[in-house]
Amino acid sequence: MPAAGSSSCRATSSFVAADETADGNPRPLKRQRIQLEPSFSAMTVADADDAGYSSDLTTLPPSSDPALRTTHLSSPLRLPSQPELKPLPPAVLLVSLPSLLAHPPNHRYYVRSLILSLTALRNCLALPALSPDIECRAWTGLAELGMRVIAGGFSQSVEHAWAKGIEAEVEKALSRGSIIAQKHPSLRAYKHQLALLQAQLSQWQHKTKFARNQIRNLVSSLLPSDPPHILYSAQLALISLLTAPAAVSTKSQPERLQGRTPPTSPQPTPQDVHAALAVVQDLEDHATAQKHKHVALLARVLRIRILVAAGLWKDVREVMQGAETALGLSYEAASTPKPRKPPPSQAMGDAQTQQQPPAPEQTFIMFEDAFEAAMAVHLLMLAIVYFTHTGEAAEVSPRLSHLHSLLDSDVLEKFPEGNVEIVLPTGPSLVVQVTHPRILFLLAFLISSASKRDAVGRKPKRKVFATEGLATWDTEVARDIAFATWASAGDVEEVEERLARIKADLMSELIAVSIMRSEFDMAEENLDSLIAHTRTYDIFPHFAARIALHHAHLAHALMRPSRALRCYRAAAFHAERGSFVHVAALAGETALCVGMQRRKARMGEAWRSGLSELDEPWPEDDELDVPLERGVEVVKMCRGMGGSLEAIAQVLEACFTPEILKAKQHLKHALELATKAQDNHLRALVLALIAAHYLHTAGDHARTMLQTCEQLAAGLGAPPTKGASQGAKGTPIVVGNAPLGLWVGERFLELFKRAGKEARVQKQTVVNAQLAKAVSDLARRGLPASSPEPVS
Repeated sequence: MPAAGSSSCRATSSFVAADETADGNPRPLKRQRIQLEPSFSAMTVADADDAGYSSDLTTLPPSSDPALRTTHLSSPLRLPSQPELKPLPPAVLLVSLPSLLAHPPNHRYYVRSLILSLTALRNCLALPALSPDIECRAWTGLAELGMRVIAGGFSQSVEHAWAKGIEAEVEKALSRGSIIAQKHPSLRAYKHQLALLQAQLSQWQHKTKFARNQIRNLVSSLLPSDPPHILYSAQLALISLLTAPAAVSTKSQPERLQGRTPPTSPQPTPQDVHAALAVVQDLEDHATAQKHKHVALLARVLRIRILVAAGLWKDVREVMQGAETALGLSYEAASTPKPRKPPPSQAMGDAQTQQQPPAPEQTFIMFEDAFEAAMAVHLLMLAIVYFTHTGEAAEVSPRLSHLHSLLDSDVLEKFPEGNVEIVLPTGPSLVVQVTHPRILFLLAFLISSASKRDAVGRKPKRKVFATEGLATWDTEVARDIAFATWASAGDVEEVEERLARIKADLMSELIAVSIMRSEFDMAEENLDSLIAHTRTYDIFPHFAARIALHHAHLAHALMRPSRALRCYRAAAFHAERGSFVHVAALAGETALCVGMQRRKARMGEAWRSGLSELDEPWPEDDELDVPLERGVEVVKMCRGMGGSLEAIAQVLEACFTPEILKAKQHLKHALELATKAQDNHLRALVLALIAAHYLHTAGDHARTMLQTCEQLAAGLGAPPTKGASQGAKGTPIVVGNAPLGLWVGERFLELFKRAGKEARVQKQTVVNAQLAKAVSDLARRGLPASSPEPVS
């Protein structure tokens, strides 16, 4: 290859000439260096090519002259002039190390990175003659790292001696950094960051008012020339402080309240809620004036979240409509029209030709922007919770379908660490921490289960979503969770606790639907699992009242009134006053006493006949009579607590009113609420009560309602497959709510006897016998099976 050889010769001569020029003493061939220059020995062939050098030095054929090859290696390579890399000053290197050593809080080297970062910053601050910017940056970094250590609980742990006394070090860092930032206008950005850190430290020290005043002072001291993200960050921090309830010492509570369990979700005071709403309004007004649409959208979603958390349901609808409009969302309420039968005179062919075409598949808006996607998921979840609370199932359905469509499109992958960025026209972007996507994913199962109120059918969606949610939880909990490098160990603990609570809520939904469907074995098994789970994750005090309420409902369904009464009272005692569990427990206790009072009035001393034989004795000091004043008070407490308790309030008021017309009006209103919420479990009870009022005055009307009630009672426990409800000889096996089915069957028997329908009477008598046996078996549930007598 002559071309390669000539090129190599030219390169050799240039290298020799350069060597002679360098030392002025041409060396013999035997004394030429055969090692590469240090600067060239580390270079690879690819590096040389990238640097613009010819690759002829590395493409010599094997038959080339070894002397020439030796010449190539012996001559030093002179690179073109490049800026020499100077070593970093020790201060710059030390102050930059924390960003290089940063790890997420669930990393195995997270604690080690904190220790090394703190050591680097301490060594940096110990250096003499630091420039103001380096010193201020070091103090700010030390305060940030210290707050991360405090938030992770390391300073309170005996195992982490390295974190002892970090609080005083953080206070010193905040003070020194603030002084330097105030003296130098160019370091104004550090002043704002240090003020936010100071507020966080004050909040951790339970100086709530001082922390809020610090944020307010920061907001008032901002200049129009300051970047907008500083104002938004301060306002968001103030909203967070106002909505975070202050810790209340148990010593300041009355003695009668100190034995109660803490509330599940501590609520801020009404004054703090209104103050937070005022700050949100200021945030939205400023963002609207500056045409920062994403910040204005964030303010709307924040307002909805605050209103829902505070229970201010009356103001939610209007704000929600504005937020949905801002995202371009609009929904039509779902309707379930019943198919009409064709007229008898119409031919079969004509009926087929007039069938309506299937409805087109509904499409939903998808979001490419990560911030808009996060806001859409949060808004849809809040909307579903709101409409479920108000009992508007038709409004829930399209929003739930949209939520599922978004989750199926992997929308949560757009913000895997729970952070979204709002790009602002001027200045840096605003980074907002939202609910972690792992929480949102599992929360979707819980919201889907809770929004489906209908427990009737072979596979009710409420049970399906709860079961699938628990299976998904077991899978997701084993996977690693992505966190940002600036997150703390406290954020990891918060996410883990929320996930544990979501599983407890899913188990509660499964228990509730199992009791409704008379699946008592599954309810008892899940109740035991719920207690074990809450104790394992140390959240039992937050669920004690709800667990007691589940036991009350289970005992009530198993015809154990004495135990049910005791559990209702335990649930009311341990629940936060005015909460949903507290009011539900009081309503259950009142309804139980009303039923036992009517039973005793009808059966006399034999009122316990037919109840469970495992029930406890009725408390001797308790009377069955419910005072009217107490019942009216419970009814008032149920008002405004949502669609379910609102309907129960109507039922209780119908029981207490002495006028039949008013009782019918209350029951009619209760039926409308239950139907609107698609709560067929409550609807079956209301239909039975209404049928009892029309049984002797309007038999046809009563029979129609009894037929619907019978279908609902049978559907509350229908087996998953159709063939499972048949016996060996094809006879139907009793399923569903047996006591309600027996009561309906007895009313049917009365109507058939009155109408003289002997065939229907005989058929209904057989059905009633089966139902009576099912009720008897329910009363004997849990007793040891009686052994057969020995045959002599």
